[in-house]
Amino acid sequence: MILTGAELSKAIKDEVKKKVNSLKAEGITPALRCVVSSDDKSTEVYLNSIKRNCEKVGIDFAKILTDEKRIIEDVKALNVDPKISGVMIMHPVPKGVDEIAVLETLNPLKDVEGRTPQNLGKVLLGVESFTPCTAQAVMELLKYYKVDLKGANVTIVGRSTTVGKPLALMMLSEHATVTVCHSKTRDLKEKTKSADVLIAAVGRARMFDADWIKEGAVVIDVGINVVDGKVVGDVDFDSVSKKASVSKVPGGVGSVTSAILMRNVVEASLLNRR
Repeated sequence: MILTGAELSKAIKDEVKKKVNSLKAEGITPALRCVVSSDDKSTEVYLNSIKRNCEKVGIDFAKILTDEKRIIEDVKALNVDPKISGVMIMHPVPKGVDEIAVLETLNPLKDVEGRTPQNLGKVLLGVESFTPCTAQAVMELLKYYKVDLKGANVTIVGRSTTVGKPLALMMLSEHATVTVCHSKTRDLKEKTKSADVLIAAVGRARMFDADWIKEGAVVIDVGINVVDGKVVGDVDFDSVSKKASVSKVPGGVGSVTSAILMRNVVEASLLNRR
């Protein structure tokens, strides 16, 4: 089975658009601000994607251009601006800037990416909060396809704070048995081949082919890599799809991630109105 995010993404965005229109009728326009402190091509591509998604659902979008000297003060200003619903701190930040200190400055109620220590801590505690969008997208895609995680052996390859680590905690909350692998993991293939559910989030193009996968497993590809001008995942889709259920890249987790970000901006608008 091929796991696509198109229908789920559309359902989320349709609901977001309805809520945005309802808020606008009350004189409130959800607004997202992206704080940009460095010149990075991949960041610019991501920003253009965010802008397009905001325009589709009616969210006000703008970039806030800053630098290492002003970034903290600019974030503080966005925190207290009642017209701003959500704030994203774009990565990378300039050398010499303490990114954790910047994230600690951000109001957790405007942290639509779920990156502040407060929101990540709530993931650990199992308390409702803004969660990292990609990790949340994986969970919602699995739920959409009715993948039962109770007691399942889940292997996550990748330990970032935006995917691997929070996703492991979210999987545990669903009673899965979780193994987190990384660059220092021994016998990696042995661990992936025993997984009922494999999450590939390592950032290496087509690293996992059918030989790494258990027959009948569910494979979620979180990787985004560019090969010969084309976007490909961490999974060799052609070979793995013959052996397991697998998500597509593009068109899988990424499309759901974008929709969840839009949903979070609207939710932040409601939270900051209270």
